[in-house]
Amino acid sequence: MTPSIFTLIEQWVLRLLDALVILLAGVLLVLLNYAVFARFVLNSSVSWGEELPANVLAVLTFIGAAYLTKINEHLGFDSVLRLMPMLWQRIVLSINHAFMLAFAVVVFYYGSLASQGFHGRSLISIDLPLALFRWAMPVGFALIAIISAWRLIGLINGRVHPTDLYPETD
Repeated sequence: MTPSIFTLIEQWVLRLLDALVILLAGVLLVLLNYAVFARFVLNSSVSWGEELPANVLAVLTFIGAAYLTKINEHLGFDSVLRLMPMLWQRIVLSINHAFMLAFAVVVFYYGSLASQGFHGRSLISIDLPLALFRWAMPVGFALIAIISAWRLIGLINGRVHPTDLYPETD
């Protein structure tokens, strides 16, 4: 059976998020290790040693939240859910995703407004636009909103089974 366009899009988004989280974590690892190496081995601190890794960590936090939402590894309490009949699982998960969607839309909206105030400003220690890092929050929550909406629609029309939304690992 040929996978549907929706399945292909989901797989593509997951691969993209996976690659982005790995890239951000790798960049953070390199930046922090170089800053420590420069300070303690070369005896010459880099000017961006704290500011740049802190901002990359913030980006990783918000993009990582979307990634964890996608793979069902975000904070959740599924032990009671697993004991419920399938209809109640579908209802509880639908309510959960409706709340997640609403929260993500609100954070996206206000995060976008807040991020606009950083245009034209740069990091203090290095000439990188501050908006590049501040837009991670609305982008991460936009992804969470899309994932939640996708799942909510799937739960309602029966395309998504409640067991598909259990965490992959315990």
